[in-house]
Amino acid sequence: MAGVFDTEVRAAGVPISALIASMCRSAQRVTLADRTALYAQGEPATTLFLILDGFVKTSRICKEGTEITIELLKYGDIAGAIPTRQLPSEHEETAQAIGDVVVQRVLAHELRAAMEVSPRLAVFVAEYLARSKRSAERRLLRAMSQSVDRRVIETLVELAGSFGARCPHGFSLEIRLTQQDIADIVGASRPVVSSILSGLRKRGLLNYTRDMICVNDSALSLMAESLDTGPKGVSSI
Repeated sequence: MAGVFDTEVRAAGVPISALIASMCRSAQRVTLADRTALYAQGEPATTLFLILDGFVKTSRICKEGTEITIELLKYGDIAGAIPTRQLPSEHEETAQAIGDVVVQRVLAHELRAAMEVSPRLAVFVAEYLARSKRSAERRLLRAMSQSVDRRVIETLVELAGSFGARCPHGFSLEIRLTQQDIADIVGASRPVVSSILSGLRKRGLLNYTRDMICVNDSALSLMAESLDTGPKGVSSI
C-alpha cells in the first residue's frame, strides 16, 4: 500500500520501521481491530504510533460535547504528539482505527532520543510534519475560498486516492467514513453535506450507507476538473 511516506524507504539499508525497532526498546508491532482506540483525548501523551497498514481517524470532543473529525491518517503517518523538549501532558484528540490497522507503537521519549542520533529518522519525521502542515493549509484554503459543493467533491477525490479500497457494490472505490466525518473535514454542516451527497448520488457518481461512501472516483475527478474551468464560487450541483 502506498502512502504519504513509504516506511520501507531504507536508511543505510534498513527500513524506517526496523530502524525504529533497533533504536527504541519499547517499539512493538501491534494489530488493532476496527474502532479500537489507539489513545483517547485527555490521556497522557507518552506514546506514538507509526501506521504500517490501514487507516486511523483522529477526533476531538468540544466543550459542548460535540465530536469533530480532525484528520485521517494512513500508511506511513504518525499518530500522537511528535516529541519535543516540552511534550504536552495530555493527548488533545482521540485516535481510532478504521477497519483493521497495524501500527508500530513506541514511547515518545525514546523516539526523540533516536532522532537525535539518527539523521535519517529525524528527516523522516521532519518530512511528515511538513506534509501535515501543507495538508492543513490546503484544507484551510479550501474552506476560505471554495463553495461547499466544490470542497466536498475535491475532498472525496482526494480521500478516494489516499484512503479508498476497491468497492464490491458496483463503484470503483469505497471510503469508510460517515457524512458527519466528511462535513467535519470540509468545514460544513452535516445537512448541507448530506444534500450535496444526495445530488451526487442522483447523478450516479456515488452511493452511501450510514458509515461508508462508495464513489466513482474517475467521474468525480472529471467533475472536479470541470469546476476548475467554471465560474468561481458557483454551485454546479
